[in-house]
Amino acid sequence: MPRSSSRSRNKPVRFGYNADGDPYPTGSRQASARALRQPGRRVVPEEPVIIEKPPKKEKELQVLQLDLLMEKNMKAHHTDEYETEEMVLRRGQSFDMEVKLHRDFMKDSDQISLEFRMGGRPIVSHGTRVPVYAVDAPPKDNLEWGLQITSVEGSKVCFTVYSSADSLIGPYELVVNTTTESGIEFEFDHPTEVFMIFNPWCKQDGVYMADKAKRDEYVMNETNRVYCGTRYKIGNFPWYQGQFEDVVLECAFHLLKKSGLAYRHRRNPVMIARTMSALLNSQDDDGVLVGNWSGDYEDGVEPWLWTGSIAIFKKYMETGKPVEYGQCWVFGSLFTSIMRALGVPTRTVTNFASAHDTDSNLTLDYHYDEDGNELDNLNEDSVWNFHVWNDSWMARPDLPEGYGGWQAVDATPQETSSGVFQMGPASLSAIKKGHVYLDYDTKFAFAEVNAETVSWIVPKDSRKPPTVSWVDSNEVGINISTKAVGKDERHDVTGDYKFAEGSNLERIAVYTASKYVKGAKNFVKDVKQDIEFKVELPEDAMIGTDFNVTVNMTNNATSSRRIYLAVNGSTIYYTGVKKARVVEKKQYVNLDAGESETVSIKCDANVYLPELTEFAGFNFFVMGRVSETKQVFSRQFDTVLDKPDITITADEDITEGTPFYAKVSFTNPLPYALNNCRFLVEGPGIDGYKEEKFRHVMVGEKVEHKIKLTPKKPGTRTLMVSFKSTELAGVRGSADLVVLAA
Repeated sequence: MPRSSSRSRNKPVRFGYNADGDPYPTGSRQASARALRQPGRRVVPEEPVIIEKPPKKEKELQVLQLDLLMEKNMKAHHTDEYETEEMVLRRGQSFDMEVKLHRDFMKDSDQISLEFRMGGRPIVSHGTRVPVYAVDAPPKDNLEWGLQITSVEGSKVCFTVYSSADSLIGPYELVVNTTTESGIEFEFDHPTEVFMIFNPWCKQDGVYMADKAKRDEYVMNETNRVYCGTRYKIGNFPWYQGQFEDVVLECAFHLLKKSGLAYRHRRNPVMIARTMSALLNSQDDDGVLVGNWSGDYEDGVEPWLWTGSIAIFKKYMETGKPVEYGQCWVFGSLFTSIMRALGVPTRTVTNFASAHDTDSNLTLDYHYDEDGNELDNLNEDSVWNFHVWNDSWMARPDLPEGYGGWQAVDATPQETSSGVFQMGPASLSAIKKGHVYLDYDTKFAFAEVNAETVSWIVPKDSRKPPTVSWVDSNEVGINISTKAVGKDERHDVTGDYKFAEGSNLERIAVYTASKYVKGAKNFVKDVKQDIEFKVELPEDAMIGTDFNVTVNMTNNATSSRRIYLAVNGSTIYYTGVKKARVVEKKQYVNLDAGESETVSIKCDANVYLPELTEFAGFNFFVMGRVSETKQVFSRQFDTVLDKPDITITADEDITEGTPFYAKVSFTNPLPYALNNCRFLVEGPGIDGYKEEKFRHVMVGEKVEHKIKLTPKKPGTRTLMVSFKSTELAGVRGSADLVVLAA
């Protein structure tokens, strides 16, 4: 079971200061705000700001109708895929409108202006009240608002609106104001809001991304791939981001309001990314998703069952309560959905062999006794087999020049930052260079991909200090992966995070980081070895079958050697935390000069299946100690068993709005029947998220099941299906379906 110290659901203790300057603990942002209402302290009023309408007069110029030209504007703004009733616009880009007046418009004497208002206290100096006046020419550099009348046909007036590239992100109320020659004013309130989001097409926007193919992938692509497994065996599965479905943008704006983030920060992608990393987990202020690494999901949904973000966002918005349950890839996928919905280029990233350095000293310390048994009471650090977080693309005006671009952000609640479970944005450039003193949480992110693993041997005589048996600087931060641009392939981004292992630049980065790390250690590595060890793991073992791990030892010395070999195998959670030991072997091996020998360790399915986690992963610790030279070989190796894939077939002709059947099938690989079976289905343009119960599945049975679906949109759509039972979880499949227009 994962260590509760880093993932406790208890709220972190924060401190505020009263009128006398004394600290006091607070439980939440709301509690802090209440406690700060002390005499002598400036408190922001909560009462709405009332903007009075002009009095009704006989000769006012009335607006009868405002046409937002939604179809035209949203297509031009690359927002026509959004399924909202409101118009979605990208800041820093012009858009057109038309008004119908009750009489002809007089160019020389009548005036039209607009006002965009956000929140209950719209104030010009805060950017929440934006008056838009007529201009003679488009504002320069997209940094000012303006309105330019393009044509007048009697009572119909057409105009272009220019928005600022640093406008606040969120929903605006829209007001049209008219003024006659005699100064008589009229105000028209449009009945629906206008949504403003970031604009990666605009050079003046902090999220500008010049490459069209990358924009198509990191902003517009609804179907993603998440990478999982181990550094030795990388797997993947599809994920429906669904950033254009109405619930995602609705949830994004809800979370911004819930966070209490000051309006002035809602133009800043750095602050919005940091806020979302906190609000997507439930540790603070009841965010979207509850993390659970226990293996017990009886009162919620197993993390492996989710195939997309929409079902989670819908459940959260419908109930107002955190959804149960998720793990790192779910948090990361939700973050991708919500940031893409807001217009920020974002990718889902997997770090294999990801360090969790609890004491922030850039080393992961593992302790063993002289017989090769783990001393779990001394092991506080951990290496997750894989950990999923995000990169978001943005400028960093808060940092020195050169630190913009991809920023690492993590919504999984691991450790607190400024008293809240949040992480980032941390500049990848800063991580790579070891500049861990830069905001935000760069030190933690640096350790995840650069920490050294240190194996300690603890003597039986407690008066003797532990000795270092092995130091490995290449153990973590392996095969950092994301979906390739425009292809369903893995793209390795390790080079974005770190210099090549062992290179001068890589060691300089580690040295630079260590100067800012309290208690950082420096170990001298003994590389003299005359026994060569080689460990081989199974590459394609199916769950439910026996498999073998082999250790080959070769004596390269000129004389014989006696080797003590200890191998321990345990089932593990994907976080690297061990569940149960399922195999153990200890023996002495005698090798003459130049001789080799291979020892095979069998893992029996009847032994490991009752202890297997849904991850189906194993950790093997191999230790070899040479009697004559005191050479010690100690390494950890991870592997994951294969699970059957779900095969999906569908009708040849699928038409928008017409129901069709998809047939799903797989074979039960386990030596016993499957109970409490369920299929979960999700996909873009398909009729929502579906969960269907299924009968028991017998031993060795090939399951075939038909699911009725209705496509909502034409085009190539990816259908995702997962299967769950009491005995077998994490079985997945996907298929691309071509939906014809009605």
